[in-house]
Amino acid sequence: MNDFIVTGAEIGFIICIFVAMRFFVSRIYKQLLKVSSIKAKEQNVQVIYQNLQILITISSLLLCLVVAAFNGWLIYQGKDLIEYKQSLIQNISPDYWIEIGIGVIKSLSLLILTSWIIPYIDKFINWLNERAKNFEKLTANDKTIENLFKFFKDNLNKIIWLLSIAISAQFMQLPIVIIQYLYIGLRIYMIIIAGLIFVKASTAVIDTIDALSNKYSEQNNIFILRIYDNFSHLIPLAKRCIEYAIYIVTATLVIQQLDFIAKLATYGPLLIQIIGIIFITRVVEEIAKLVLEKLLLDNNDSSNLSQQRRQTFLPLFQSFIKYFLYFGAGIAILYIVNIDPTPILAGVGILGLTVGMGAKSLIEDIVAGFFILFENYYLVGDFVEINGVYGFVTGIELRTTRINYEDKHHIIHNRDVKDVVNHSHHSNSVVTLKIPYQSDINQIYEIIDRVGKELQEKYPEEIMKGTVVDGIEEFYDYQMLIHITTEVKPGRHIDMKRILGTMIKQAFQEEGIEIPVIHHLTMTNQGTTNMNLNKDNV
Repeated sequence: MNDFIVTGAEIGFIICIFVAMRFFVSRIYKQLLKVSSIKAKEQNVQVIYQNLQILITISSLLLCLVVAAFNGWLIYQGKDLIEYKQSLIQNISPDYWIEIGIGVIKSLSLLILTSWIIPYIDKFINWLNERAKNFEKLTANDKTIENLFKFFKDNLNKIIWLLSIAISAQFMQLPIVIIQYLYIGLRIYMIIIAGLIFVKASTAVIDTIDALSNKYSEQNNIFILRIYDNFSHLIPLAKRCIEYAIYIVTATLVIQQLDFIAKLATYGPLLIQIIGIIFITRVVEEIAKLVLEKLLLDNNDSSNLSQQRRQTFLPLFQSFIKYFLYFGAGIAILYIVNIDPTPILAGVGILGLTVGMGAKSLIEDIVAGFFILFENYYLVGDFVEINGVYGFVTGIELRTTRINYEDKHHIIHNRDVKDVVNHSHHSNSVVTLKIPYQSDINQIYEIIDRVGKELQEKYPEEIMKGTVVDGIEEFYDYQMLIHITTEVKPGRHIDMKRILGTMIKQAFQEEGIEIPVIHHLTMTNQGTTNMNLNKDNV
C-alpha cells in the first residue's frame, strides 16, 4: 500500500511542478504583451505560447507515465520503493542536482527558442512556395508544388521539435539507452520524411518540365522540345521508377539503422539496379522506334509504293527490337541477382525446339507470313479481298493478317490466305440493271450517262474514272442485262454501287420510266394453273 502512495505522491509532485511551470509561462506571456514592440507581433507570440503550453502538458504526461512504469517495475522486482528512493537520493551528489537544474534551464531555453524560431521558418518556406509557383508563370504544376512545400513545412516542424526533445534529454542526463533510441527514432523519421519529400519533389520537377514543354511546344525549331515530345508518354513510367527507387533507398537507410535487420540492406542496391535496367530498356526501345521511323518513313524522295512497303515492315522491325531488348534485360537482371543464365537458356532452347516440332500450325503461319511479305502480295493500307472478305490491310504480322472494313475487324491466319484480290490502285463499282425488251435502250443509256456525271460531280475525290455502260451483258426470256462500271478509289466500290443504284432508280422515276411487273403462266401436270409474279428491282 505504501508503494502506491509513494507512486501517487511522485506523480502528484510532477503535476504540481508542471502546473507551476504553466502558470509561470502564462504570467510571462501576459507581461510580454504589455511591451509595445511585442504587442505588434501578438499573433506570433500567441502561437509560441500555445505550443509551449502543449509541450509542457505532453512532457508532464510522459514523465508521469515513465515514473509509474519505473515504480511498477521496482514493485514487480519486490523492492521497497521508500527504501530504494531514499538510498537513491542519498547516493546522488549535490553536483548532480546542480547539473540537473542547469539541464532543466537549458531544456526550457531550447524549447522556448524552438517555439520562437519555427514561425520564421514557416514564413521562409511559404515565401519559397510562392516563388516556385510563380516560376515562368506556370499554373499546371501549382498544386504539386503547394503539396510539396506544405508537406515539407509540417514535417520540418516535427523534426525540429523531436531534435529539441532529444537534445533536452541530453541536458537532463537521462540514461544513455534512452538518448540513443531517441536519436535512432529521429534518424529513421528524418530518413522517411526525406524519402517522401524526394518523391514529391521529383513529381513536381517532372510536372514542371512537362508544363514548360507544353508552353513552348509551338517553337518547333527547338530540337530538344521535339525530342521531348516523342518521349512524353514515358513520363508516368519515369515517375513510377523514380518513386520506387526512392522508396527502396529510404527502406535501405532505415534498415541500416536497426542492427538486427541491417543485413537486409544489401538487397536495396540490387533492386535499384533492376529498376534502372527496366527503365533504360524502355527508353532505348523508344529511341530505337524513333530512329526506325526516321530512317524508314522520313524519306520524301521515295515513291508511294516504297513508302507503303516501309510502313509494312516498320512494325516487324519494331517487334524484333522490342523482344531483343527485353531478352537482353532479362539476362542482365539474372546476372545482377547472381544467377547464371546459361543453363536457363539451354533449357529454353530445348523447350522451344520441342514446342516448335509440335506446333505445326504456328510454323505454317510464320512461313506463309514471310512469303506474303517478301513476295509482296499486299501491303499495309491496301484494299484487298482475302477468301471473300473485303477490307483495308491494317497489319501484317508473322502469324496473322488484319483487315478492317465498316467497323469489322477480321484476323486471318496467314496459312489460311488462299484467294487474294488486291485492289491497291482502284476498284470497279459494278451495277447490273435488268430492263425489259420494250424499253428504249438509247434513252436508258442517256439517263445512265447523265447520272454518272452527277455522281462524279458529287464525289470527285472518290471517282477515278467516269461511269461507263459496258453494253448488254446477257439476254433473258423477258429482260436484258446491262453492265454499268465506275472506277473508284480502293474500298469505295460497295458504297458507290449503292449510291449509283439509288440515283438511277430516282432518275427513272423522274423520267416516267418504269420497270414493269412481268406475269407468266406455268402449267402443272395436274391441269391447274399457277401464276408466278416476278419483280426485278434495280
